[in-house]
Amino acid sequence: MKYGSGTLYKRPNSPYWWMAYCLRGKQKWESTKQKDFNKARQCLKQRLREIGADVIGAKKFVGPQNEKLTVDKILDFLTKDLEVRKKLSSQAVSKMEPLRKALGPMAAIGVSDDMIREYMLLRLKGPGPRPRTLMGRELRKLGRRRPVSNATVNRELQFLTQAYNLKAKEVGTGPTIPKLGERVREGFYERAVFEEIAGRLPHDLQDFARWGYFTGWRKGEISSLRWMDLNMEDRQLRLRGQFSKNGEQRTVPLMGELWEIIQRRWKARRYKDKDGVTAISPLVFFRERGRGVPKAGVAVVQFRKTWKEACEAADQPEALFHDFRRTAVRNMIRAGVPRRVAMLISGHKTESVFERYNITDEHDLEDAIRKTQEFVASLPKKRQKVTSIKAAAKKTERSK
Repeated sequence: MKYGSGTLYKRPNSPYWWMAYCLRGKQKWESTKQKDFNKARQCLKQRLREIGADVIGAKKFVGPQNEKLTVDKILDFLTKDLEVRKKLSSQAVSKMEPLRKALGPMAAIGVSDDMIREYMLLRLKGPGPRPRTLMGRELRKLGRRRPVSNATVNRELQFLTQAYNLKAKEVGTGPTIPKLGERVREGFYERAVFEEIAGRLPHDLQDFARWGYFTGWRKGEISSLRWMDLNMEDRQLRLRGQFSKNGEQRTVPLMGELWEIIQRRWKARRYKDKDGVTAISPLVFFRERGRGVPKAGVAVVQFRKTWKEACEAADQPEALFHDFRRTAVRNMIRAGVPRRVAMLISGHKTESVFERYNITDEHDLEDAIRKTQEFVASLPKKRQKVTSIKAAAKKTERSK
């Protein structure tokens, strides 16, 4: 039975109605999965509408096979892609986890703009009773989690956007994902304040923090440093590209306090495991056994509680480790280091990100006011009498 450019028909030994239609010049067949003729006809009409939208470029036709692709599946494809490009990190995996819990079982083409907004609202508000939602029980599971910041929601949905972009040919461009406003942090550490915080950290984290303060490197980059990347003769330490966020290798010359840090870490590289056996750590920075660290020699991963306690003890409760990055950039610029060289050291790849960190503080404003006042003070305080050319000529004639 023909309807427009499509056909409904029965196959032998099948209880369902099948439909045939033409897509981009090719004949397609698929089951409507409906035994009722009227419902099968509605399925065919829906397919024909989707084909029409594809023809005019309004919406890409997905098809029955790609309709089975879930959000979990496209996130799996993204995970493999990041791994191939050596961009996969534990942070990326953790950011995808809430997406998998809330949206994972759903068909990727079925995620709507309203569902994305529900997800954002629930992540921002955190625990509490929730009304019935478009996503049902899966989304409400996230209600037991603590509220998160706008930046966290943006990072999570950024991975969802990447997944849709990666599989756009199969599932289309996906829902519209708005970007929430983020508070740009302006934290800087003066040297004295930094030393107060560092001095209250456990011994195995003090030099870790100092390295971040002087270089502006990220926590993950610092924790990845290995002794095999140290050139003791040339006094250089290399950060491998696979551990760098921008994927580029970086080398830092070891001098001054950086060299002193490496010397201290070299002496401390031997430690005793839980059986009392002496071992040598391949990592430059590692944790010693203690509170919250059941095993010695492990890499520095998370130390939020320890960091918070040190900051509160130093009367800096709002301080973040990432503020070291801003501080290092500002210090290099103030010291007269060229921007290009400073970017090579800190690992910034774009001028926009670098500019965002180089935030003006009170001392910069004071310096600007001082220089302006010095300039103004050098200007004449009395108007100089200016004689016009015509008046000067008349005066000359009278003198004759």
